Amino acid sequence: MEILRFVYRNAAGELSHRELTQWTEVGHYIKGFSTGNSAIRTFRKDRIVEYFDNAVAFLEQPHGQPPPRLAKEKTADQRPQILFTGFARALRADLEEKSNIHGLHVSQSVTKSLAYLCVGPNAGPSKVEKARSQHVYILDEAQLHILLETGELVD
Repeated sequence: MEILRFVYRNAAGELSHRELTQWTEVGHYIKGFSTGNSAIRTFRKDRIVEYFDNAVAFLEQPHGQPPPRLAKEKTADQRPQILFTGFARALRADLEEKSNIHGLHVSQSVTKSLAYLCVGPNAGPSKVEKARSQHVYILDEAQLHILLETGELVD
């Protein structure tokens, strides 16, 4: 497998050169072993500024679209959809209510128009894999709170 080299812009806007080995491409993400910090890392494709060494040829979809922005003024049918899985019932209800207030439409299943899947500690792998195959952004509870506060999906 080839080494994947690229320039990455993180959530703070800082640029860094990255090099991955043993990488895989999964929807909006590229995951692999980062030689810079000797760890498995995941990178959002929409934050990759430039690829080196003809890396684009190795990827099915080298460039990603940024996640949809939250917009409270949109009608319920036009708002980005979110699904919660793996949470206790009371916590899930609270997260669904907050998401609805902040401009997300809460879905009850993985649909074609699903934008986000928020996973809790008991999330089942089949639902997560189905969402990944549909190029859905996967986030945890902490990332959800940041998304609701700032409107931005963090790394």
